[in-house]
Amino acid sequence: MPIDNTIKPWKNEQSLRVVLDAMPVGVSWATLDDGKIVYVNRRFTEIFGYVVGDLDDISAWLKKYPIPSERAAASAKWGPHLEAPDGADFPIEPMELSVDCKDGTVKTILHSGVILPAAGWGLATFIDISEPKRNYVLLQEAEKRARHNEAISRTLLEQSQELIVVSYFEKSLRFVSPAVEQITGLTPSEYLATPVEELAHPDDLPIMTQAIKEVAHGTKSGVYRGRVKHKDGGYRWVETLLRSWVDPDSGRVVGYVATIRDIGEQKKREDLLASENRRLLRDASQDELTGIPNRRQFNKTLVREVRRQTRNTSAMALLMLDIDHFKQYNDQFGHLPGDHCLKQVAAALKRTLQRDSDMAARFGGEEFVILLPQTDCHGAEHVARAVLEAIRALAIPHSYSPAGILTVSVGVACWPAGELIDSRRLMQQADAALYRAKNAGRDTFCVIQCQAGPPA
Repeated sequence: MPIDNTIKPWKNEQSLRVVLDAMPVGVSWATLDDGKIVYVNRRFTEIFGYVVGDLDDISAWLKKYPIPSERAAASAKWGPHLEAPDGADFPIEPMELSVDCKDGTVKTILHSGVILPAAGWGLATFIDISEPKRNYVLLQEAEKRARHNEAISRTLLEQSQELIVVSYFEKSLRFVSPAVEQITGLTPSEYLATPVEELAHPDDLPIMTQAIKEVAHGTKSGVYRGRVKHKDGGYRWVETLLRSWVDPDSGRVVGYVATIRDIGEQKKREDLLASENRRLLRDASQDELTGIPNRRQFNKTLVREVRRQTRNTSAMALLMLDIDHFKQYNDQFGHLPGDHCLKQVAAALKRTLQRDSDMAARFGGEEFVILLPQTDCHGAEHVARAVLEAIRALAIPHSYSPAGILTVSVGVACWPAGELIDSRRLMQQADAALYRAKNAGRDTFCVIQCQAGPPA
């Protein structure tokens, strides 16, 4: 695809260096007549730590490959064409190599390049793949037939699998790589004719605007995620790496280079993983049979509410419930009807509670608990009566119950306002109140007002 409109500003070597310094992959070039490495860009130095003065020639650089087989492979690909160029451009296919860095570390890189006899150069590119999350750019190889500065710029742009946008802050000039059509469905001319604010999803526009503003005010680079408009009317999820573009003469930030990659499939995987994690979290905190919170979630909620109570020392109540004669019910009807009975009781408890802060949970077996934050004894007794009535209203036949239907016994422990809660003592008092209710004939409730002192 022709991209003449994307490369007009790079008419000399200095402009080329500016653009290469803004590229998010390492780039170096060497002269073919003597094999000297005469240029490395900023990203090259960031990856390896070397500057031009550290590297004498291509042979010295090959020694940075510590694995003999990889060094031999690289020599085999580059060597014959460096020593006897035949006048035809020759691409160096991508290869994965290990490299000794200046700080003593070893990095894995994806290396490719192109030999340009007409220009007298060997151009090499390096992508750091040691950390997958840093793969902002997957620039493959310099294209064939790049014969001068403009051709090299075209090669770098056309071979990028990511959309590259070059923009000036103080001019209405923007330049875009051919990958724009793959990501947005727009041709380069259509993309450039569209205002930037219309390309971003309205919800993501503030993020994009802020990222560009930060780069304009001196931030070296920034990464953000958002949705970009597609020609089909929808949006595509992308990740954008912004790098400032500094004028070499004035030292001022005059624009930015945006490298934009499609993360649609990655976003789907991330959303699926997040959904699965939420499901696992829900399953871990929910009783599998009844669908209400389990004992683990109740304990976590109790700890949280106790901590909150220490700030305002408000009252709190805890109800502990036990289905009367449930063992006999299971023996008479079987475990499947027993499970159905537990589900009905749990649903009745949920319907009884009026506030979002109240919590009913299955504590274990046929035992349930209800936590009532910021509730005094009067309020707790009201809930206890409502629970008894709700269970009776189910009218579940139970021949071992004096009432002839399923009933529950309820123990109520009330912690007064103004005193810090001892959660252990609150549980003990609710359990003690439950046994008092059972001893009183069941199908009733008993209340204990918690006080400082030894456990009940």
